[in-house]
Amino acid sequence: MEKLIALALTTLVGAFIGSYLASYLKKKGENLATHEDLDKLVEQVRAVTTTTKEIEAKISTSVWDRQKRWEMKRDVLFEATKRLVAVQNALRALESAYQVHRQRERRGEAVSLDAKEQAGAKWMDVSRIFDETCLLMGVACGKEVKDACDDVREFAGRIALGIYNENLEIYAKSVHELAKKSFAAMHAIRKELETDKSD
Repeated sequence: MEKLIALALTTLVGAFIGSYLASYLKKKGENLATHEDLDKLVEQVRAVTTTTKEIEAKISTSVWDRQKRWEMKRDVLFEATKRLVAVQNALRALESAYQVHRQRERRGEAVSLDAKEQAGAKWMDVSRIFDETCLLMGVACGKEVKDACDDVREFAGRIALGIYNENLEIYAKSVHELAKKSFAAMHAIRKELETDKSD
């Protein structure tokens, strides 16, 4: 009977150890599988994070480039707006200086060329700056706004040349057309800036 008890006890202990080992190995296998799954998941998250950062960098660069181009265009167009006004003012001052000079000559008063020279120098300076602004518009802006401003520049230049050649009626005859061309340029600037667009 002792042998039978020993055999039963050995079988029982063996079954217990076998059961424990099977359960242990099963759990160990599950843990190993879970660990491998976690490693795969971590690798996938790392890949997604890297891809996301690359996409964000490309978007940021694209947005930054677009923003910088917009700022450059805006600055050029604001400068063009100021220069359009300066061109009209300098042309009016040039015409006025020549008119005053002619009136004084006709009245037999002593005349100085200083006012004409100053107005001429001012016109040349303003005209040169507007020329530069028109060139910048060719780089930063669309054809419509560039052409409209070039039209003003060329027309104002012809008026100034007429004034220099003592054609003092040219300004009065051309001022309406100059205003129309200036208005067209301002309209093209607003269109380029999209200020007339409603969101």
